[in-house]
Amino acid sequence: SSHLISSQYPDMLEVGCEHGPGGDSDPGLTIEETRTHFGAWSIVSSPLTLSHDVNNDTVMDQIWPIIANPEAIAVNQAWAGHSGSPFSSSGATTLRSFKDAEGKVQTVKTADSQYFYKPMKEDGSEVAVLLINQMDDDSQDLTLNFSDVPGLSCSTCSVRCIWGRKDLGDYTDSFTFEGVAAHDSAFLMITSAEAAY
Repeated sequence: SSHLISSQYPDMLEVGCEHGPGGDSDPGLTIEETRTHFGAWSIVSSPLTLSHDVNNDTVMDQIWPIIANPEAIAVNQAWAGHSGSPFSSSGATTLRSFKDAEGKVQTVKTADSQYFYKPMKEDGSEVAVLLINQMDDDSQDLTLNFSDVPGLSCSTCSVRCIWGRKDLGDYTDSFTFEGVAAHDSAFLMITSAEAAY
């Protein structure tokens, strides 16, 4: 278990649901939004309570690589003194509108990107990071400055893509994940590369 100290965590997941909270007029989540939604629940140690129709093979085939990703689940289950939280957002903000469950248009101001982190080891040598592109239509390059990540103890770090389950290499001071689609995310494991030298 993730040893969650607080009961204030996100509720059930909407991945794979036919409709979103807006009812029949809400098409539910895109695959990019599904990745981001599952990653956000994972990195903040929320219970991964699925709510989709598990008997629908089409839906299961679409979302299985996300909900069964062992590295994302490992982030969710890890405990190193902090359950995960946001630590950075872009300075640019945009007004975004959506229809709520009653069909009323609601407007919110959000940053174009938001970053979350969760320590995986208490010494700061391994930290999971979720970089979210909150823009509605545009892909963007998301740059992570290692010194901005709370508790991260390396300046030369190895970067691994959790979604792709592959190592991306060693980087000094920062890493840029290029071309993150609108509403999509880069889910990364950052570990110290300095100990290896």
